[in-house]
Amino acid sequence: MAECVKSGSCGMAKKLIVVALAVISIAIVLKKTDIGSHVKHWWRSTKEDVNNEVSLKWEIDRLKKDVEDLSDEDANLVNMIAKEDVELKKLKGKLSDMEANQKQYRELVRQRATNLQNVQQSSKNSTSDEKLLESALGMAKRGDEAIASQKNLIASREERASKLRQQREELYTTRQELLNKLADLEAQVVTLQIDQMRSDDPQDNSRVARVKKSIEEVDTRIQIERQKRVVRGELTPPEKTVSEPAPKKDVLKDALNYLDGENNAQPREKVQK
Repeated sequence: MAECVKSGSCGMAKKLIVVALAVISIAIVLKKTDIGSHVKHWWRSTKEDVNNEVSLKWEIDRLKKDVEDLSDEDANLVNMIAKEDVELKKLKGKLSDMEANQKQYRELVRQRATNLQNVQQSSKNSTSDEKLLESALGMAKRGDEAIASQKNLIASREERASKLRQQREELYTTRQELLNKLADLEAQVVTLQIDQMRSDDPQDNSRVARVKKSIEEVDTRIQIERQKRVVRGELTPPEKTVSEPAPKKDVLKDALNYLDGENNAQPREKVQK
């Protein structure tokens, strides 16, 4: 306990306990009373109202912005196509140099082959000429292989550039189709708004209709509250009224009337003493 006090963790623990008890109490209240039902209904109705209040025009504008953002993808494709074009230009330039060099190698092979034929015809030692021809022939063959490889590389890059261009064309076509579709939807929204303005449907969910309905509901509740008072009064005993004291009898008048035998007779004049 002392360590708890020193470290200050006791206060934190108490706060956590209080918060937990408060949460439990709220949960019990929500479960045992109608408050929970009202909260759930409020949440559902709020979500429905939010969904209903989302403007179709606003939604279409948002989609149009998304379609316009596709221009970023188009810019990316343009950048990739440009890089492929530059690379292809370099590869083709290198191929042109390789083919020019290859003509020289072929000519060298032809010359050395002719020299070897002359040496062999003259019955001279042709060992050195054979080696020179073999070296030139090897260079020429390697050059052919390099040129073939370069052509394959160019063909591959050309195919890639072609696909990128096709992809960009499809993106452009799709983007235009989406914009046209959104323009059509926007026109339909305008038509719908006009139809709603012309409609006399009592079930219309417009703001005016909702206000009218709310006013009617409030009026009904007021009438119900008034009727409750009437109903309660049906079983309530009437309040006792305080009777006024009977007027004091005029004994002399009654006696004179009795003696005269006329109940309604006028009172006699007072006897003079």
